[in-house]
Amino acid sequence: MSLSFKNAAQLDAPWTRWFFYGETGSGKTSIAASFPDPVFIVPVNEGSIVTLRGRDIPYYESCDMSSQVRDGVGGLNRILDELERNYVQDINAFPFQTIVLDSLTHYSELVVEEISESGTKQMDPKKWGEVGAHFRNVHSRLCNMQVHVVYTALSRIDKNDAGVVIAGPFLSGAAAIKLPSACEVVGYCEATKVKGITEYRTHFKKCGFYPARTRFGALPDVIQNFDFAEVQPYLTKTNATANNKE
Repeated sequence: MSLSFKNAAQLDAPWTRWFFYGETGSGKTSIAASFPDPVFIVPVNEGSIVTLRGRDIPYYESCDMSSQVRDGVGGLNRILDELERNYVQDINAFPFQTIVLDSLTHYSELVVEEISESGTKQMDPKKWGEVGAHFRNVHSRLCNMQVHVVYTALSRIDKNDAGVVIAGPFLSGAAAIKLPSACEVVGYCEATKVKGITEYRTHFKKCGFYPARTRFGALPDVIQNFDFAEVQPYLTKTNATANNKE
């Protein structure tokens, strides 16, 4: 009886999953907009889409998990329903190559507010499990489509009870760890001023306390003014196996 294993040498990654996080103004939304043919899903409680004003980029606004979509505004589940229907109707005619979930920090607040019934119910382990299950389901649905997936979130830094510094994406519950871990690339974004000029850097290797990593071994540790078209050559099958930075 022959074995039916697969061979990693045959892997290619035309469709990729990225997680970018950093402070407000660190360039996350602009980075996401550099991906090919993007559609943005932005939470109604955050104005990141204003960064892209004047550009021909379609977007939805998510207000909760499951309300019906009207005039581009509705629950994230129903927005994904609409995108999936369009996708399966004719994959070749699907107008987007990238789906961006912008500002998950603010969206996760909407999810917690909905599950806790506007704070009237305590967030016990079962309810936190609902939050985690929602994000797992969203990620699974996005991965079932042949598109690039881009998530963005704010960063946070704190100390635990033992005084150990904890830094990373600002997300509610276990999603702060599990969602980035499900992506091929986690980039930490920062904006710094050099001689009065703002420089935008995206780190793909740990930066201070902030974790970052990539499964594409040829990707540089730091990229200034990230643009997907310039980065794409690093994602080829040959380069991807160079090494695995964790």
